Amino acid sequence: MDELIEQFAIEARELVQRASDDLMALETDAGNREHLESAFRAIHTLKGSVALFDLVPMQDVLHHAEDLLSQARAGTIAVDATLIDPLLSVIEWVDDSIEAIVETGHLSDAQDKQALRLLGLLASEMTERESDEATLPLTAIPDWAFSLAERFSPSDTSGSTIAIRYEPHPECFFNGDDPLATISRLPNLRHVTLSLKEPFPSKNDYDPFRCSLVIEAVTDGPLSDLEAVFRLIPDQVSLIELPRPDDQPASMATDDPPARLADRQTTMRVDTARIDKLIEIAGELVTAKNGLAPLAEDARSRGDGALSRRIGSSHAEIERLVASLYNAVTQARMVPLEQTFRRFPRLVRETSVKLGKALDLVIEGETVEADREIVENLFEPLLHLVRNGLDHGIELEGERLRLAKPARGRILLRARRRGDQIEIEVTDDGRGMDAEVIRKAAVDRGLLTSHHAAALPESEALLLVFAPGFSTTSEVSKLSGRGVGLDAVQRAIRRLGGTLDMQSTPGSGTTFTLRLPISFSMTQLMVVEVGGERYGIPISEILETQKLPAAAVQPIKEGRAFILRNRTIPLLDLAELLQVPRTRAAVQDFKILVVQVGDDQIGVAVDAIAERAETLTRPLSGLLQGVTGVAGTTLLGDGRVLLVLDLAELIR
Repeated sequence: MDELIEQFAIEARELVQRASDDLMALETDAGNREHLESAFRAIHTLKGSVALFDLVPMQDVLHHAEDLLSQARAGTIAVDATLIDPLLSVIEWVDDSIEAIVETGHLSDAQDKQALRLLGLLASEMTERESDEATLPLTAIPDWAFSLAERFSPSDTSGSTIAIRYEPHPECFFNGDDPLATISRLPNLRHVTLSLKEPFPSKNDYDPFRCSLVIEAVTDGPLSDLEAVFRLIPDQVSLIELPRPDDQPASMATDDPPARLADRQTTMRVDTARIDKLIEIAGELVTAKNGLAPLAEDARSRGDGALSRRIGSSHAEIERLVASLYNAVTQARMVPLEQTFRRFPRLVRETSVKLGKALDLVIEGETVEADREIVENLFEPLLHLVRNGLDHGIELEGERLRLAKPARGRILLRARRRGDQIEIEVTDDGRGMDAEVIRKAAVDRGLLTSHHAAALPESEALLLVFAPGFSTTSEVSKLSGRGVGLDAVQRAIRRLGGTLDMQSTPGSGTTFTLRLPISFSMTQLMVVEVGGERYGIPISEILETQKLPAAAVQPIKEGRAFILRNRTIPLLDLAELLQVPRTRAAVQDFKILVVQVGDDQIGVAVDAIAERAETLTRPLSGLLQGVTGVAGTTLLGDGRVLLVLDLAELIR
């Protein structure tokens, strides 16, 4: 991929998301000047980026969208749904077009046709707005511009007087920017004021390479000339056209100035592949570190205790350093869930309009952080759950009123951190699920017999919705079908190392709860031998180990079991589960791992328990991807590849 195109795609997606967030915020708070300015800057910057490529239709559409927002900033048009709807359509079209631009370098034919439709939509909107322009009041201007207007009245010339607030980026010098030189290039400059964003630091804290200036100026130059001067830094500048005396509004409402750059988080964009490479190197260090333990044991067995102790001491120190390195790298991969959650407001808005349902989406806990891979892979399963709630959970307004519910439905998307896990809830206050309806659907689809279905407790009956192909609806919706695909959602969450639960009350709503690890961390494994091969099992899955004589194991029907503390424990053989030849002699004592599967404890017999190891497990890829019962692979200290098993999946 061309490096310039790649950079454009990254920045375009960020600008599209920012504009979308600001427009959605303006829909509920039309008077919020900060969101209006931010939306304008995002579309203005996006238009400038598009100009670098041969994307004339997109540039024209963004130019018209920018004109509409410019009129809204000037107060000549109102900020309402008739303005926001076409602008959101433009944002959605740009978002959909980015992938084609990355792949081909230009817009597809279908996207070109959409550009013509959007141009017509924006042009008609501008025409309608212009016809009512005389009746619309002028907008309030920010305090800083009002202060400049009081001190420097607009000139008597026919040109416009512009108030300028320029807040250079703290690291602007490293970008080759000279703020004072930039200001000196402004035409017809009448006034310049310099101030600091924050109190002047002490001599010890002073950094001559950071810019802390705030520059305010007044000029009689035309707005187009000023925009040309600041074309490369539009996000650092606010330009306000001061009203002439005969246009001065009766009162100037106060408005907060744009967010200062000093308050923004300073970040450095790093290719995710570089972070992944560091994770890989940390994993290799873990493997190399594990090789020191058998080396120390070998030295001890040869009678060289001093050497063994020195190797053991080095092993402990390297183990500490590797753990610190790995924790630091995994922290670098942590991103807020906001990156996924922020995609839902626009989706819910558009879908609710199509379905004719009035509802509110409430998002909580979007600042909770998790590993980048987990956050990126959460969107699809969450999308399915949210669409289910929209399509088949939330009732129509008339039905809700008959049930004495609020006219507007509600979907809650909430995240919180619990220890080393994140918990995400998707809750709707819709019609909920009826366990009896689920039982009947399961019988009709041949998943259960009538007798088994009737014997199921309500909590277990609800879990039938996770069975492959299960659905309580006879018609397939264009959006979703309550129950259809929930097995795929559950598989996706399990691949991320998490679980998915559901609770539902008929008439009150449904809650899906996702529990996932915050990051993919190093795993403590127990290495076992079966059929002459070694396998790893996460110690977190093992409750305890037991060594039993053969006489303690009793046949029960077609299986076997043993008694552990007055409790009957079923016994399975790992060799049979893996379908590998058994090497353990029939009269040999049983070496058993006791594991928890659901609410049951189950014993798993192995040939031998070898050792414990701390490793970084890699997920399966290629031909092995999706193999049942195998969670991933890792390397032992001697360089051998070890398959890491998922016992719960194997037993099921």
